[in-house]
Amino acid sequence: MKSFWKNSDEVSSRLASAPGLLVTLDFDGTLAALAEAPGQARLKPEFKAALKDLTASPGVSVFILSGRALKSVRRLVGLKNLYYGGNHGIEIKGPGFAWRDAGAVKAKNLVAGIAADTRERFPPGTGVLVENKVFSASVHYRNLKAAYRRGFFSRMKALMSARSATIHWRIGHKVFELLPRGAAHKGDALKRLAKWLDSPFTMAVGDDLTDEDMFKSLSGCGITVRVGRKAGSKAGFWLSGQSEVLRLLRLIAAVRRQRGNDDDSQ
Repeated sequence: MKSFWKNSDEVSSRLASAPGLLVTLDFDGTLAALAEAPGQARLKPEFKAALKDLTASPGVSVFILSGRALKSVRRLVGLKNLYYGGNHGIEIKGPGFAWRDAGAVKAKNLVAGIAADTRERFPPGTGVLVENKVFSASVHYRNLKAAYRRGFFSRMKALMSARSATIHWRIGHKVFELLPRGAAHKGDALKRLAKWLDSPFTMAVGDDLTDEDMFKSLSGCGITVRVGRKAGSKAGFWLSGQSEVLRLLRLIAAVRRQRGNDDDSQ
């Protein structure tokens, strides 16, 4: 991985030369700072303004691709004319396009049952938050109380070791993610939307394990940026922290505006 800002001239040149550009962004930890609980996350006004500006830039499509349910991430961002992906890419919706993974729909009752059982074992007083997102579920333990720590991890170990042809677990930032096996991930979602948009040049920005699927899908054919430097990441570039994403959004918009001005002057 290379420092983004030490190589921003190279990246800007690639962004400027592309006829069309798809900018794909994670939400939690990327557009918004990580919160103690999912319901506390907020998109700051300056980030919202930068997204709006970027969406209006020449030849740019913006795709917010989150582990949250589609309805949740659309509400938090609150902007039209963007593409939104929920449940790590299981569902996508935007101008003229809507898609949902059929296999994940079939697994939603099983996901709901496991989520309900886990919530019953670890109610809110334990510091565990179980989030049923219809097509996937999240078990957040950022606020796990010490008295329940041993029982919680023992339970999660048992759930993750159980073999299933229908569902599987992934680990993220202080969260265990329950997902339908074989369902679309973020890399699949990015490629699906890019194909529908007639394969524009693509840039992906994220901070978590599930974002590595985006980075892998763009290996050698796009720009990938990780928020936070991490050994072993498939991203080509890194930013030192979430606050730098705002500067990045403004840079992309400025580069694309300049391209538009240059095209108009010819």
